Parts: sequence; C-alpha cells; structure tokens
Amino acid sequence: MNTSLLKRFKGVIDVTKPPYNADNSGKTDCTQVLKQIVDDILAENIKGMKETTDKLLAMPDPNARISFEICKNDGIPDVIFPEKLPLGKIIYFPNGTYLVSDTISYSHENLCNIFLGLPGYELSRQIYFKGESRDGVTIRLKDNCRGFGFGANKPVVSFMRAELSNVAMTNTFEDITIDVGSGNSGAVGLVFFANNTGSIKNVRIVSSDSEYRGYAGLEINHEIISGCYVKNLEVIGFQYGVRVIPARHYVTLEHIALKHQKKAGIFVNNTMVMVRDIKSENSVPAMKIDGNMAHVIVADGELTGGNPLDSGIVYSLGSCYIRNVRSDGYKSAVAFREFPRADGNRAIEFSNEDTYTLFDENAQTLNLTAEDIPDIPWNNDETEWAFSDEYGAIGDGIHDDTVAVQKLMNSGKKYIFFQPGEYLLNGTINIPPSVERVNFMYCSLAAGEKLRSELKSAFRVVGESDVPLIVEDVFSWERFYGHFRFIEHASKRTLILSDLHIQTAALYFNSEQGGKVFIENCACTVGGDMYRAVCPFEFVGQTVYARNMNPERADCEIINDHGTLWFMGFKAEGYGTTVKTVNGGVTEILGGVASMGENKDLPVVVNENSDVSAILSTNGYWPEHIFPYAVKEVRGGETRFIGYGELPKRLLNCFRLPLYSGRGRVKD
Repeated sequence: MNTSLLKRFKGVIDVTKPPYNADNSGKTDCTQVLKQIVDDILAENIKGMKETTDKLLAMPDPNARISFEICKNDGIPDVIFPEKLPLGKIIYFPNGTYLVSDTISYSHENLCNIFLGLPGYELSRQIYFKGESRDGVTIRLKDNCRGFGFGANKPVVSFMRAELSNVAMTNTFEDITIDVGSGNSGAVGLVFFANNTGSIKNVRIVSSDSEYRGYAGLEINHEIISGCYVKNLEVIGFQYGVRVIPARHYVTLEHIALKHQKKAGIFVNNTMVMVRDIKSENSVPAMKIDGNMAHVIVADGELTGGNPLDSGIVYSLGSCYIRNVRSDGYKSAVAFREFPRADGNRAIEFSNEDTYTLFDENAQTLNLTAEDIPDIPWNNDETEWAFSDEYGAIGDGIHDDTVAVQKLMNSGKKYIFFQPGEYLLNGTINIPPSVERVNFMYCSLAAGEKLRSELKSAFRVVGESDVPLIVEDVFSWERFYGHFRFIEHASKRTLILSDLHIQTAALYFNSEQGGKVFIENCACTVGGDMYRAVCPFEFVGQTVYARNMNPERADCEIINDHGTLWFMGFKAEGYGTTVKTVNGGVTEILGGVASMGENKDLPVVVNENSDVSAILSTNGYWPEHIFPYAVKEVRGGETRFIGYGELPKRLLNCFRLPLYSGRGRVKD
C-alpha cells in the first residue's frame, strides 16, 4: 500500500496525517493519539447499535424482525449488531517508530450488543492495523514503563478489553513490529481476538531488553467460538513466545519463528491449535501442552538449540499429533512431561492417543504435500489501478451497482479496488482474465431479489490466464443472502481467496473442473433454514489448499467431489456434516472444531469410496450439543461408523478425533 493508493482510497486513516498527526520519529509519545483512532472507529458501532435498537423498539409487533438476527421475541429485543455496518477503515502506519506508554486499544465501556434484552457480547471488530512494512514500522513501548512490571501481564496492543464476544469479526494486524522495550518484564506484545475470521500476518514481536524480558509475545486469552489465522510471525524473547488459553478458541499458525524464550516457545492450555512450519531456536521446549481439552497438531518443524535434559515438545494433558518435526540438542523431539519417547530427535508421525480406522488399514494421515499460498505483492503501477467510484458505483446499499461494477471489471485494469460502502448487486459480475487482483477493501455487499432467488453466484471467474487471480478483503453482512454463492470458479485459472467474510451466503463453487484454489481466513454462514441445502464450499474436481475455513449452518459445509483437498484449521457450526468426500476424492484435515451439534443423525466426516484422513475436535455449550457420529465411511456396499462414545472426551458431550484414516478410493 503506497502513498498514491492512500490518496485515492477513502477508507485509510494515515495515523501521521491530520487530524491525528502521530509522530513516527520515536521521540514523542503516541499513546493517546493511537487510542483515539481506535475509539473513533468503534464509536460507529455504538452509534449504529443505538439507531438499530431505537428502530426495533419503535416497531409495534412484539416479534418484529429487521434481519436474521435483529428481532424482538415477545417484546424483548435482540440487537446482535447494527443494522447497517460501519464503513471499514484501515489504520495505516507509514514507516517509522511509534513510541507508546500504555495499551493501544479502545476505551469504550458500552461497546456491546443486546442479547435477550441485556448487554451481551463485545463489538470489538473491524479493527484493521496495517503497516507500510514489517521491518519499517515499529510500535515501541517506553523502557521501564510504569504498569508493565513483573506480574502485570499487560499488552502493548489489545483487540479485546472485555471477557468475550462472538461477533468480533475480521480484525487484522499486519506488517508491523512490536517492541516491548527494555525493563518491561510484565509486557505482552499483542493480545489478539477475532471471531470466525481474523488474521495476523507478517508481524515481528520482540523484546529489546538485554535479557529478553517480557511475559508473552502473542497472547490469545478470550472466549468464545473464536478463531484466527497467524502467518509469518517472528517472536524474539519473552517467557512465552505465543500463549493460547481459552477452551472454545482455535488458532491456525503457519510459518512461525521463535527465539530466546525462557519457558516455552508456544504454550497451549485448553485450545485447539494447528501449527505448520515452526522454527524454534530455544533451550526450553518449543511447545508445552497442558490442558485436559487441549488438542494440538504440529506438522513440519525444526527445533534447534535444545537442552539435553529437556524435550522439544512436552505434553502433560490433552491430545497431540506431531508429524515431520526434527529436534537438535534435546533428549527427544516429543515427551510426556519429563519422559522421552522412542522417536529420538525426529517425530515422523506421532499421536499420543489411539488412532482409528474402519476397514483395517494402518491409521496414518495421507501426508499430502501442502502448497504455500503464492505471495503476490501489491503492484505500484497506478496506470493499472481502477476504483469503484471511477466507474459509477455508488456503494450506498440502495442504488443498483451491478452495471457499474461490471464496467469496473471490464476496465482492462489489472488491479480493482472498492471504496468503502455497501454495493447492491442484482446480477452476476464476470471477472475477466485481465483482472489480477480484486481488493474489496473491507466493503460490504447487498443482494437484490434477482440475485437472491435466480442466480448461481454474485461473481464469476471467467477465461483462462497463467496469472493467479486474488480476491480479498470482504466483510459482507446480512443483506447479502440467498441461494447463490459469493463466487463461481468458471475456469481453470488459479484462484486465491483471502480474508473474506460472507455472513449470510455460501462462498464458493466451481462450474469448470481442473483448477487450483488457495483459501486463507474465509468464513460464510448460510442465511437461515431455507438456505441450508446450499453448500458453503463445494469443490468438484479441484485441487484445494486451505487454511482457516469457517463454514456454518448448512446441511453439508464442505464437499470434495473427486478432487484433492488439503486444509488446516476450520470451525464449522450447526448440526450438519462438516466435510463430505465422494467419488474417489482425496481429503486431509489437519485440525479444526465442529461446533454445536444438535444430536442429528449426521456425522462430522463422511467418506464415500474415497481417501480421507482427519484430525479434529467438537465443541458445545450445552449437554445436548452432540454429534452422534464422528465418521461415516462407505466402502463398496458396506457402511461403518465411529460414534462419539468411542472417542476421547473433551468437554460435556464433545470429543476429540485424534486421527481417523480410511483409504477407500478405487485405484485406476
């Protein structure tokens, strides 16, 4: 993101420019200015909540309804969020050093919604921190700062001040270094929180103390049904590099570098945590797992610098699956408390709990090769940019923008940007091969009647190109609903879907087979019972690599029909099947949470004459939140099940599936 783009985009707040004028020389304290920016952004949620509540209360019907989740029940209001989303605004930090002396967060005490007529969940969402570059932007805590002493465990930047939320969506923290300075033993670099979609990307958290003092680099310690994707994180120093606590959270970590921790590189209590590609240079364990409900997957790691009296990964409680992890210097790669395993310095494939198969194979993961998402930088050629307002799109949620958005796509420009707003669409928009990037810049979308009832998709990828297409940064709310999907993949062109939140519509299907798809940090929730038959993610004959998917409330959340699907990290919600693989498909699931089963006769995983390996957990809030079956496998004419009573218990009637594998694909 460069200066020219900032000038043309209306949704970026440059913290160094008026009215805030934050100093980036590292000489003047920026604390109050940065806190004010966050407060000003979240004030729009408070304003919207009041306007929506007043509107609902003025409606005479005791069961009046504004949208799916804004209604009255016998006169008692539920206002889960504002009827109209606040405009997305990116808090942008140009290169420089920003000196702070207190936690950068919001200070609103009334930042909550209304549930059953009472104050409910915290509305700490749509908080987008973006730096010009990780190595160029530093938020630095003053040395020996008051309030950050030993035992304080106080964050430098925090996304959550209350106890819990289930509507804190799309928070992001990208391309920034946090330095907790010197002499701040109780400092936490970043406390992060997000629901369904949220990401930390390209971030360094360091202690510049000569003894690397500080409590934790990254801490995730709030509830509920929450999840986030962390990619390209480096933590230097602290007692703990990453600390993840809550039971009903899940975290997907990828490309993590840890160094100079004093107690552990990563500490996991009762959470579901998936880690891929961890590099730890520590004498202490790279990871400690210590919670009855913990469920941890580690795939691909190099753990160096170890103490010969300790182990690279130490577990006391919970479940862990470790694959392709090498250690150097430790007495073993994996240990139960202080007792080494026989794996020596390499864990090729290890599970501390029983593994499961239904047709007598060896229970092992498919061990698919996981391709990284292509890293395609932003282009700085202004002649290749096109903005929505330049082609007549209004973005007020009232005027039909279909024709204008199609003109935008047909502009011949490679890079398409949307200004803040809500874009009403009533037709399918074709994305031609000339387009290489569509960045919605966290705008919202609304569906017209024709799109809701007649059409298959809001956007369609058409035509072939050797250049991948990136579609990114959407936060669409409850006016975007219907039987359609957000995007139709109608070509073999490689497609990257990143940071997409579609609250009440399904997200993806393909009408042309043979393509490749990358997905990171994408969520969708089908909008009500009448749409449950629409599958949120349907892949037919595709090759798919996904991280942190969040499909919800459909009869089947993810379908792989004779394709190859590798994914790490998911949260599904509702009574439906999470993943169904059919017709010789190949699916590997490395961790995730299926939430809130309703005791329906629908298994979490279905394998019909295909190859599937799966590691996952379930989650619930009441005893009746049950998935009766973890797995249903159909092979030839025979059907077998793994029932929840056969598996290790997690909490209530929830379970862990340490590892299931079934290889029923008919080989050519």
